[in-house]
Formats: sequence, C-alpha cells, structure tokens
Amino acid sequence: MIEALCAHGMEVVVVTGTHVGNVDGQLGARPRGPGRLHLCVNRGSEVFRVDEQGVELLHRREETVEEGAALTAAAEATVAELAQRGLGAEIVSQRLNRRKIDLIPEAEWADPPKARITELLAAVETRLDRAGLDGLQEAVALAEAAARAAGLASPRVTSDAKHVEIGLTDKADSAHWIFRELWLRGIPPALVLVAGDEFGPLGGLQGSDSLLLVPEAARATAVSVGREPTGVPEPVLALGGGPSRFLAILEDQLDRRVRGDV
Repeated sequence: MIEALCAHGMEVVVVTGTHVGNVDGQLGARPRGPGRLHLCVNRGSEVFRVDEQGVELLHRREETVEEGAALTAAAEATVAELAQRGLGAEIVSQRLNRRKIDLIPEAEWADPPKARITELLAAVETRLDRAGLDGLQEAVALAEAAARAAGLASPRVTSDAKHVEIGLTDKADSAHWIFRELWLRGIPPALVLVAGDEFGPLGGLQGSDSLLLVPEAARATAVSVGREPTGVPEPVLALGGGPSRFLAILEDQLDRRVRGDV
C-alpha cells in the first residue's frame, strides 16, 4: 500500500515514538517514487527517508552528555519519589533523548493492546490513587519537576497511561519538520491528511497524537481511528475502527489519487 501511494505521487510520513528498526521492519516498504516515504521516529528525535536504496538518516537530535545525565537523574528521582509514596515503578528503557518509566510493572499489563486502553487507564489510576496521587496528571507533574530540578529547561514529559516518558523532543517536533518539508515541496496544509488514534485526552493529559496539531496544521484534515474513550478535540474527526479503518482510509486515498481527485 505504501509503495502504491508513493508510486502515484503521494507523500507519506509515519510518525511514531519507537525506533526506526521497529517501523521499517514492519513496513518493509521500498518506494521508487515519485512520492516519498519519511519515517519520523523516536518521538520527534529522528527523521529518515526510505526509497528503493534503503533507509537514509536526514535528521537526528542528539542529547549531550549533560542532557543524558539529566534525563537519567530525572527518571531515577521520579521513581524514587513514587516509591516514597508507596507506588512501585521502574525505568524500563533509556532511548535516544528520553527515559521511560513503567507505572504498572505487572505481568497482566506487560504489553497491553490499544483495545484495552480504557481498562489500562483505570488500573493505573487505581494504583496512583492508592499512593495518594491525583492520577496521571500528578505523576507527570512529578516527572516534570524532577526534570527541571535535574537541569532540563524544557523537558517534554508524556504518558500513554502505562508509562511516563521524560524527553527532549516529542511528536510536535516531527510535525514542525513535516509541514515545513511539505510546504517546500509545494504542498499546503489544506492538502494534508493527519491520521492517528490518540488525539483525545488521557487521564487528564493531552493525547499523544494531538501534538501533531501544531499551528502549521490548522488547515489540515485530522481523523482518529482510535477508541478515544474521552472524545477528540476540535477539529479532529472521530472515525474509530482501528487498523482496518486506517487501511481503508489509505485505500480510499489511493483510489482518489488514481481518479485524479487529489
């Protein structure tokens, strides 16, 4: 599907918090153009271009030694503060420009599917409440305070309900890069479709995909195929349907392109 879209001149960009090997390994696409495929990965820290020759790094935000030490110190301080309040949490990864903390390190929730997001959120909120914390918002606030105390002036702290991540970049950085690049290619925001599954607030926090709705995206069309238990912000269209609906959207875009509608 990705190769077909690019073959018909469409620009495709994948935005994710995971690393390039994970995304490229699943897609396996090697488009020949004229449209291009970009992978904006590691939560705003890297951009790769993919073509028939393979994967090429275009941009990488690299933490300094001092920033890396501050990120680690912030994560450790957050875990320690949570422990003092009776909540066991663990640092589960130290990826490029970010540190991830697991708020519910239990076997049942080791790798929860997105279809169980409502149950996951309830389980995490219960753990936080028992520790005297005001939900995910206070957990994130603790992490932000720890990050600033460690010397990070503008920490990006996010949560997917299960984890809290302390980082230097987020999806907004990816979005800024995308809309600037598309504009340079003569593609205005009004011709851009932004699709995701986490636009609505989660535990009182801004949805992960809502970070894609930067000012430059004001005239773009945004749709969600996620469960979105608390609804979606304006102007996002809530379609639901999950992965199958997302694939149907791509197929529809390809059909429209073939017909010359877009």
